[in-house]
Amino acid sequence: MSAFFTLHHGLPRAAPGDAASLEWALGVAGVPARARILDAGCGPGPDLAVLRALRPGARLVGMDLHAPFIDRVRAELPEVEAVVGDMLAPEGRFDLIWSAGAAYGPGVTIALAAWGPHLTPSGAVAFSDCLWRNPRPAPAAHAFWDREYPGMCDLPGHLARIEAAGWRVRGARWLGEAAWQAYYGPLSARVEALREGALRAGADPALAEVLDATQAEIDLWRDHGGDYGYYLTVVVPASAGQGGAGPG
Repeated sequence: MSAFFTLHHGLPRAAPGDAASLEWALGVAGVPARARILDAGCGPGPDLAVLRALRPGARLVGMDLHAPFIDRVRAELPEVEAVVGDMLAPEGRFDLIWSAGAAYGPGVTIALAAWGPHLTPSGAVAFSDCLWRNPRPAPAAHAFWDREYPGMCDLPGHLARIEAAGWRVRGARWLGEAAWQAYYGPLSARVEALREGALRAGADPALAEVLDATQAEIDLWRDHGGDYGYYLTVVVPASAGQGGAGPG
């Protein structure tokens, strides 16, 4: 695990995403100016910086189990309440719970069940999750995601899972290429730099393994990225009032 964090230390993002998608989600969710917002699984905090810019009057909370991520948030965004802890067990209630690519860990159903009691009456959850876009993905893509995310499903399965959990979609859309580039661009440069350093200093087997696996993941996206994608979904409890756009 230390080799993994050596690779990711200091990078801007820990998952695909971009400011435009977050701004869209805030609008769909109707997040007020002085909202209380949780970034669940915040990583190094890129979305917290965007939230601060888009909702300067909001009270922001970032939660992540990885303490160095939280240390970075505290150093760069001192006005944010940054907490080392389980993103499924925050304190208090929120007008928005935002989670970029982190719900796959516990599973979407478990995550929504945990977050529901922490919403205000008009609150919403906005989260991104990786889904199949092609019903017949390339064998390499199928093999990779079977290892990395066995519970990954297609869009109809995703929507059915949300409905079965007692939630309703207020709006949804696929993340564009810019969101992937924001993650894989810096990551690819880091892989190259660490590989060059390892050649000079002598290879660390654990780090070399992580670098090879990460480069294979990036290459897979470049070759077969059309087979899968991150889908951003804004949901509210099914009992909440109607309104907003449907899935896109």
